[in-house]
Amino acid sequence: MQDDLTKPLGLQRKDKPQGNGLRNRSLAALGLAALVLSGMGLGVALFVSYNRVTATAVPEPQVTASGKPEASGADIPAPDAGEQKTDPVADNSGVTQDAGPGELEDVKPDGNITPVVPVPVFRRQEAGLAHMPDPALVEKGASGMIPRRGKNGERPMDVYSRPPATEGNFGVARVVLIVGGIGISQTSSQEAIRKLPGEVTLAFAPYGNSLFRWMQDARKAGHELLLQVPMEPFDYPRNNPGPNTLLADSDAEENLANLHWAMSRITNYVGVMNFLGGKFVTTPSALKPVLEEFSRRGLLFVDDGSVNNSMTGDIAGAALLPYARAQIQIDAIRTRKDIEAQLQKLSSEAKRTGLAIGVANAFSDSIELLAEYARNADKDGIEITPVSAVVEDPERRKK
Repeated sequence: MQDDLTKPLGLQRKDKPQGNGLRNRSLAALGLAALVLSGMGLGVALFVSYNRVTATAVPEPQVTASGKPEASGADIPAPDAGEQKTDPVADNSGVTQDAGPGELEDVKPDGNITPVVPVPVFRRQEAGLAHMPDPALVEKGASGMIPRRGKNGERPMDVYSRPPATEGNFGVARVVLIVGGIGISQTSSQEAIRKLPGEVTLAFAPYGNSLFRWMQDARKAGHELLLQVPMEPFDYPRNNPGPNTLLADSDAEENLANLHWAMSRITNYVGVMNFLGGKFVTTPSALKPVLEEFSRRGLLFVDDGSVNNSMTGDIAGAALLPYARAQIQIDAIRTRKDIEAQLQKLSSEAKRTGLAIGVANAFSDSIELLAEYARNADKDGIEITPVSAVVEDPERRKK
């Protein structure tokens, strides 16, 4: 019987017998369909296998709490502009992927993975931010914020340093002028910051009012800063430097607690200088953990030179602590004549050896004579330089 759906419109057609040709064509069509389906299945299988290998070779980046991908150890430090960048997948991390013809192999480490060690980065604070603590270089202690190294090795002694006028040994006679006792007297603190050029290093006592304000004023004026830490003199307690003095007979825990109190009084200093300390700096068992703490926190240490048999140099060397020692006490005798004589001695020492370090106090006569000395330094062949530029620095020497 003829199906109406097979009839063209308006035409009559006679049925023809269906023979072997139709059957052959049907079988061919079925074979072609089976071949297509087989090819599709093979493609899907290869796609899944390839994705599985790729996922093994290239792990997804870890996401931190902030939502940003976490940097790997290889990202620290960032390559310089002139360095060749490596492909993030085909790196030298020690992971290999070898596959023979027609087969897929598991990704296996080759046993040569080298740990990445962060290299300390040298950076100075921008001049416009010099009066503000760098958040990466402070941590909260029991008494307030105290300095620390940055996560990539940055040191406060570098970040808060003032660049010297010149660097290297080129026959320059360099003089470091350090004025201590800043912060104790409002009048003398203001006078020192206002009259002395930025090349003069100012050392803050941990006592006094408005220390943070004076610190900010000094940094805005371009000064490099030190913190004076009170240490036990020989005739203590008759001669008492003040509260929280580090004592030769105290244990390390107590001395470090007192040290952290002093360190929290101001910020933005490159290092520490002793205040008195005749007994303390000659007692290695008490001195050693304190100097090691300075080194651990990325600070430098200046011995003010007032104690002849001080042990600070030897212990600082063992602790890899950046170190300098003053040669001249400028105003040990507070007369204008004696101060002028000591300044002349300072210049002679610098011209003879290339470097001299002098320490004075924030007395009006001292400040006035130091300001005059600094004004005439250039024509006298003297370069006033910050203390951070002249310390013996084991870490800088290794670079």
